[in-house]
Amino acid sequence: MVTRIPVDYQLSFYYANTMLIIRVKKLARLISPLLIFLVFPISVSKVIAQEIITITPPTKGFKTIGGFIDNVLIVLLSIGAIILLFMIVWGAYEWITSGGDKESVSRARGRITAAFIGLAVLAVAFALAKLAATFLGFDITNIIIPTPPP
Repeated sequence: MVTRIPVDYQLSFYYANTMLIIRVKKLARLISPLLIFLVFPISVSKVIAQEIITITPPTKGFKTIGGFIDNVLIVLLSIGAIILLFMIVWGAYEWITSGGDKESVSRARGRITAAFIGLAVLAVAFALAKLAATFLGFDITNIIIPTPPP
């Protein structure tokens, strides 16, 4: 047999909880600004001035053919990585929306497989370019964007 809790007890319990929540909210509203104003000055550190430095203007154009090849390789590898990501997302979308159709699933699986093969080719191309760049004396890991002359 299930015993029923009297309605007046339920209401008094609800009222007591509601009043407790209201008190906690009022207390939080009162304490929050106080905590912010007490903790903020402690957390701020002194600023130590740095010495004056001279800023050199960026180089205009490419100084060497190696620098040009370096930037071309970086741009091509970046474009390849973006296309690779697009192919993986496209294949995943095709797979999700295939609805169980075997032909659509196999086409999506083929697209994703081709994208990962492309990733392997891109990684090998990057490794070979890095190796060649090391032997030829330029760096393909940082890009320098030339600015037009004034």
